[in-house]
Amino acid sequence: MSLQEKIAHRIHNLRLSKSMTQEQLAEKANMDVSTLARIERGSRGDIRISTLERIVKGLDVSLQEFFTFGDDQDEVMTLAASVTLIKDPEMIRALQKIVDAALGKTMKH
Repeated sequence: MSLQEKIAHRIHNLRLSKSMTQEQLAEKANMDVSTLARIERGSRGDIRISTLERIVKGLDVSLQEFFTFGDDQDEVMTLAASVTLIKDPEMIRALQKIVDAALGKTMKH
């Protein structure tokens, strides 16, 4: 599963776990329902970090929580490999913040 597909599934699953409709999340994220639907299906192409941040805020979760896919080592390795393909400096900085937050949380335990 590609990183884009994982993000699409994560948005969909978190939205359902919060008993939200696409319309409700789209309103909270200040976006068109059709755009959110395409993102959830994974048919939107690359998602901008600013769009993802609005969706995450609309879901009322932190970026760290959003990107916590589980403890499966294969999944972690796939995610790490996907990250190495990212060339957008804005996305790299955003991901660095997530990693820093995750490491900070881990170090506190």
